[in-house]
Amino acid sequence: MGDPSFNKKHLRKIQWGVRWFLLGAALFLIIGGPLPEYAARIIPALSPLTIVSAAVARRFWYVSLVWSIPAFFVLGLSLWKGRFFCRWICPLGTLYSIPRKGSLKRRFFPWKLNGILFWFIIFSSAVGLPLILFLDPLSTIARIGVLGPGSRNPLAWIPGALIPLILLLCLVQPGIWCEQLCPLGYLVGKLKLKSRTPRQVNQMRRDLIAGLFLGVPLALLLKNTARARKNELPVLPPGALDLDHFASTCVRCYACLKVCPTGVLTVRKKGGVAELCIPELDFDRHDGAYCEQYCHACLRVCPTGAIQSLSIERKQRQKIATASIVREACLGWEDHLECVACDEFCGYKAIEMHLGTNGIPKPIINQRKCRGCGACRNICPATRRGNAVKIEPLYTHKQVTEDDDRSAVQHPET
Repeated sequence: MGDPSFNKKHLRKIQWGVRWFLLGAALFLIIGGPLPEYAARIIPALSPLTIVSAAVARRFWYVSLVWSIPAFFVLGLSLWKGRFFCRWICPLGTLYSIPRKGSLKRRFFPWKLNGILFWFIIFSSAVGLPLILFLDPLSTIARIGVLGPGSRNPLAWIPGALIPLILLLCLVQPGIWCEQLCPLGYLVGKLKLKSRTPRQVNQMRRDLIAGLFLGVPLALLLKNTARARKNELPVLPPGALDLDHFASTCVRCYACLKVCPTGVLTVRKKGGVAELCIPELDFDRHDGAYCEQYCHACLRVCPTGAIQSLSIERKQRQKIATASIVREACLGWEDHLECVACDEFCGYKAIEMHLGTNGIPKPIINQRKCRGCGACRNICPATRRGNAVKIEPLYTHKQVTEDDDRSAVQHPET
């Protein structure tokens, strides 16, 4: 059989070899390499916490049949081996182990809050507002790939700042995240099929009650008071159902930002607590920042179903906002200059040009045809009185019908 201590030592070397390899593979998938779009989804899709939370918030038993399989695999593994995922697989746990050798090894934080945090997420999800789901470790490490883009405002760094903060804490007390704070670690640890002592059962009961009495009232309070005002609604990615659904199921992993080819997706920097740091479309970020007609990359990478997976044909009919011409700023309407940039750039033929009495073409947007992709606003050259295209976000997305595409607007007489 050999020396048990010798075997244990070699097993530990194998364990850490596997962990470092998986951390490297995770960073490769998250940060770079000539990878397909869906690679951005692989790491956050492993988390059963995001799948469970999203399913509870949406009142649906699975988020995506195919992309739920990795999370169900982790759940099954946990039933058999408990925290095997934490000890062998979790890339964030490996990352947080780096400061261990040089740490002060001071136990300044003795409380185990992971159970309370887990049940807080579950009960607030049941209300429809999982306030601290961004603590999920796999969504946390996925943010490494997009901490730079769209993060000029400090608010956008709130989810991303978790990693350097915990690393600093681990320099003082190693293992503080994995042993005392991680809600996913609590879930996989409690799933193991084993008999529990009365002390463990009592602790689980206390965690559940604390999560219930903290999560439900706070989520109810913030759900009714933390929404953006009507004039501050975000333009959500195509595939989002509505603002309530999107804010409650988005885990801020920013896989959608990473794969967006035009860079129109950014991190929201205003609004209520419920929408804090969610992805939104910003057509004024730079030239070419609009939702490209033949792209559905963001719809293919969302791990929780916050952005539904739609075919390219359905995505092209998804109405996310409505554009209109601000005549006082338009070069054609106000300055009587010949400008047809918005018409030439609209891929959905939603802009109709009307020849005025002076023979100058003037744009009119058919709001039934308009998808709200923002191409017209992004290309508009008007600056003297501001942009001549106004975008009105939709709280609930719609589908443009064939009748809408056949419609026409009534041209004014002037």
